[in-house]
Amino acid sequence: MIEVETCLIIDSETDGDKDHPKVLEVGAVLYSVTGQCMLSCGSSLIATDADSNQAYWINKIVPEATQLCPQQQQYFLNWLQAAYSCADVIVAHNANFDKEVIKKSTWAQKWDKIWLCTYKDFELFPKQYNGKRDLISLSQFYGIGISCTHRAIDDCLLLKEVFNRVPNLSEQFRIAQLPLVEAIAPKKINGLDNEAVLSRGFRWDPDCAALVKKDRGETFDFPVIPYSSDRKKFKALVSFDNRQKASDWGFSWKPETKTWWRLLNPYMIDFFPFPVAELHPDPEAQDHLINA
Repeated sequence: MIEVETCLIIDSETDGDKDHPKVLEVGAVLYSVTGQCMLSCGSSLIATDADSNQAYWINKIVPEATQLCPQQQQYFLNWLQAAYSCADVIVAHNANFDKEVIKKSTWAQKWDKIWLCTYKDFELFPKQYNGKRDLISLSQFYGIGISCTHRAIDDCLLLKEVFNRVPNLSEQFRIAQLPLVEAIAPKKINGLDNEAVLSRGFRWDPDCAALVKKDRGETFDFPVIPYSSDRKKFKALVSFDNRQKASDWGFSWKPETKTWWRLLNPYMIDFFPFPVAELHPDPEAQDHLINA
């Protein structure tokens, strides 16, 4: 675990292509965690060969504008590399997305520092908070007024201002680096939220389809396993009469194939109260029965 003194808050704006997004703009703030203050900031459009911007209605960036002032862009990238070298970690509100698109850029391909996500890794909301967790909602929760959004530097400055107001920010950076544990328990019981699990601080993560929380070495009345990002698609082998069980355990109905399916940690497959089978990517492959 790294004792974080300085972080690089970063955000990107892309052309909105779902399959191969291209970076149009990058903004960043070099931030002192121990001093809870901004050290430096910068933003620039980034030259791209994108011929259209499907996200124009959000970020209002014209792709042709990215070709202007190349000297200024290089100046910004030089500053960004210097800021990166000063930072202990990189922070973004949707780190999975920003990390993927930024690391594809030639200027960031050697970036190997830890990325932390304020959406998933930090605990910036109280446990009883059940509202939205997007950046605007996070900013409003901390009493920050919203005047401009959806440009890279605007989102970085919002996150900077959140950090300015978080009590014991260094502890939040320690929490953000803790590993996750996954509860082996139904998401719901007879269609109602499983309060016994939620009351212990677990939350349903729709991206990985799991009940997760930070590992603080606690003991529980239900089994837990270390979280793994290595997840595969499985289907629940349940009858029509038992379909509620599949739903309670987080499986979703897929009408095209008439199956209940979800992403699973392979170590979890022996704990279900019904059989499950792996869904192979090859449509002609036979489903492999995992749990009889």
